[in-house]
Amino acid sequence: MTSALALSKFLEAHDRYLALDDARTSCTRPIEREQMHIEILKAYLEVQYRAKTIAGLQYADGNDYAELN
Repeated sequence: MTSALALSKFLEAHDRYLALDDARTSCTRPIEREQMHIEILKAYLEVQYRAKTIAGLQYADGNDYAELN
């Protein structure tokens, strides 16, 4: 995976997370809220995964400052 592609995937995931977070206030029924929270969590985890992928690519390129914690 190239750095540009990894960054693009990260931005897509982040935009999805923000859109879901914004839409969650429109949920009125408990089942809708529960499903929305699940989708927000999945989006959050994808953002974290994409960020770690970017850091891993930077580390592989010799950028020691990008070490994963």
